[in-house]
Amino acid sequence: MKVYLETFGCQMNRLDSELVASVLVQAGHEMVRDGRGADVVLYNTCSVREHAEEKVHSRLGEQMHRGGRGRRMIVGVLGCMAQRLGDDLRKRYACVDIVCGPGRLHELGDLIAEAGAGQGRVALDPRRGERKSGADIESLDSARDADLVPSASQAYVRVMRGCDKFCSYCIVPFVRGPETSRRPEDVAAEVRRLVDTGRSEITLLGQTVNSYNFSDGGRTVRFGDLLGMLSPIGGLRRLRFVTSHPVGFDDDILQAMRDLPNVCEYIHCPPQSGSDRVLGAMNRGYTRSEYDDFIARARAIVPSVVLAGDFIVGFPGETEEDHSASAELIRRSGFKNSFIFKYSPRDGTTAARRLADDVPLDVKKRRNNELLAVQAEVSLAHHRAMIGRTVEVLVEGPSPRANRQASPATKDKTQLIGRSRWDHIVVFDGPDSLAGTYADVSVYDATSLTLFGRRAR
Repeated sequence: MKVYLETFGCQMNRLDSELVASVLVQAGHEMVRDGRGADVVLYNTCSVREHAEEKVHSRLGEQMHRGGRGRRMIVGVLGCMAQRLGDDLRKRYACVDIVCGPGRLHELGDLIAEAGAGQGRVALDPRRGERKSGADIESLDSARDADLVPSASQAYVRVMRGCDKFCSYCIVPFVRGPETSRRPEDVAAEVRRLVDTGRSEITLLGQTVNSYNFSDGGRTVRFGDLLGMLSPIGGLRRLRFVTSHPVGFDDDILQAMRDLPNVCEYIHCPPQSGSDRVLGAMNRGYTRSEYDDFIARARAIVPSVVLAGDFIVGFPGETEEDHSASAELIRRSGFKNSFIFKYSPRDGTTAARRLADDVPLDVKKRRNNELLAVQAEVSLAHHRAMIGRTVEVLVEGPSPRANRQASPATKDKTQLIGRSRWDHIVVFDGPDSLAGTYADVSVYDATSLTLFGRRAR
């Protein structure tokens, strides 16, 4: 069958979609880029924010309308939204044949075959108390086809699934289940396969990646140990990881960043708020002082480290004083960038059950814009400090704004875009043939989002 797959949400969802495509191609299906001619339409969904779910509801509404006018196709909802809503999706949308949780994606070939025979099914993950061995992760991840990895030079590799942190606003522990770490040997084997096919930059993924902890037969492998196992793999030029949590970000991880030459000195570790009172209501598990100590440790052990964060504005009970504390934390921490979101309650979370969503929407919007402005100011200062430096850039290809040259254009050059090892976005002029390679770029200008450079001679 021809299968169209649309992905919503985070890097983990994008990786899941890559792996699903591998499973389906190996089962004899064909992946297509246009849903209009497909036999199967799949939506791999996110439940972290309401807006992501609204998009899926819109797509399903379109399918309902289309189903009454044209040929019948199989429709499936996968991932976090599927796990959260379950059979309610089939009750609400007659067009939905398959509802598949993130831990059951390896069964999708069978689910499509059953749906093709007129037997749609809901396949959800076990409840949190029913811990799994991790075999379901490996059956999906180990089936990966390197030819279906979108980038010829970069790839994501999952090291763990799930979360045990239970932040009061977050649905992830309920839709992704408990923390389950992959065998380090299986992670290493996947990294080797990807590097052998030309992927020189690998990003390790986990909901709280620094919580990686694999125990078996009396041995324990923690995240710092895993970095040490992967770093020597020949051809692995850059090793990244996202996303981290301040709790459990121990010095051994920082020491690995300092000592292992291909581990990038970049940490995305969301504080979410600068206020102790709000952090307590969020159940984040640390205080503002403890987060400040983490930043200080990171900079002491890895002087070249670059940091990024996330913030939620308008959390229940947030005052102007709490909001100001978040702005002060951005300035104090010197984040390269931050992702800033307006709070919206998610059904099934502690915050939605117990806390009134009492910050008006107009106040949330104002605070969101104010934090964005503070972060833009800090980002600009960070980026301007890079002017005059030469950075190594992994070139991704032509910039989306390739017609707007970074410097005077010539016939054999276009504006290219890539990233430094510290995750800076860098644009410079060069030939298209540099895509997928590394280039030394001298930075001559900067905005709050981008470094502009010239290829070093």
